[in-house]
Amino acid sequence: MVGSTGEATAPPIGKGQSVQDEDALQPAATSRREQILGCALELFRKQGYDRTSLREISERLGISKSGLYHHFEAKDDLVSSLVDPLLDRIHEISVTPRLGTNEDLRAFLATYIDTFIANREVLSLLANDVGVRNHPRVRERLASVNDEIYLHIIGPDADLAARVQASQVLIGLQGAVIRYATADPEVVRQVCLRTALAALST
Repeated sequence: MVGSTGEATAPPIGKGQSVQDEDALQPAATSRREQILGCALELFRKQGYDRTSLREISERLGISKSGLYHHFEAKDDLVSSLVDPLLDRIHEISVTPRLGTNEDLRAFLATYIDTFIANREVLSLLANDVGVRNHPRVRERLASVNDEIYLHIIGPDADLAARVQASQVLIGLQGAVIRYATADPEVVRQVCLRTALAALST
């Protein structure tokens, strides 16, 4: 969970220590970059992207700002590094072969739901933080992958009823994963998959 990643801290860094010294102090199991991303995600979700400063992130982790800048030159880089892996994965899913059978649909939806569950903290950030959704590095990519997913499910010539139905399903999947982010993921997965299949199967 994000909380456990964000809570990992290193001893406060003395003013004279170098960036290399700071990185040497980190636990072997978690890279400094991962610690920074985890802490940033926690703070962005708690108080909002626009209201979180790089200083807060560095102070929470007990590192200098220069240590943070060694990995991320700006807050823009942080939000891109958090969101891009999810958007990249959704794009990959949307360019798989067209859905010809109900089994194809099942496999696609299972992968899509699994991706949401695996990235539920970032998904929650995207859904709830307008500053992230409207960020210049996020806004156009988010719209693009959403269009790709809809097109992949319903095809280019779908009528209005099919488009509305797909919208209900995809929005519902996102809402369920976010609302039950701390629940048993296998139960969430099974119910989401069963409900989506029932709505979209031909």
